[in-house]
Amino acid sequence: MAHHPPADDRSPERLVAAGLLRRHEDPTRHPTLGGSPVSYVSTPLWAELSALAIAPNAAEATAAALLRELAAQAVDAALAPGNEAAPRDDLYETDPAHIGPHRRTVWFRRSGPHGPITALFPS
Repeated sequence: MAHHPPADDRSPERLVAAGLLRRHEDPTRHPTLGGSPVSYVSTPLWAELSALAIAPNAAEATAAALLRELAAQAVDAALAPGNEAAPRDDLYETDPAHIGPHRRTVWFRRSGPHGPITALFPS
């Protein structure tokens, strides 16, 4: 698996406008993400996390709680074997976990130095 996302020159706000991302309003600062909050979540990841809710009215809270748990388990991708040359603190990843019917990895990608973090599935 590649340990670095492809370059995308569009800003997170342009991706929100295109429907590819959604703003994430949880201000929780995650020690495993360099003390940063998750500011954006990809639409496919949010849909998969929301679908795990027991009741439709709990979908938002369930997705947010699962995302916090995933962020707590993330590690800097630059520490992965074979990826030592990657920049530090720009991509974090989780071990594969059951999200929906498949085991999936989640990436937490930083947009620029000290920029916001976006949670997404690897492309």
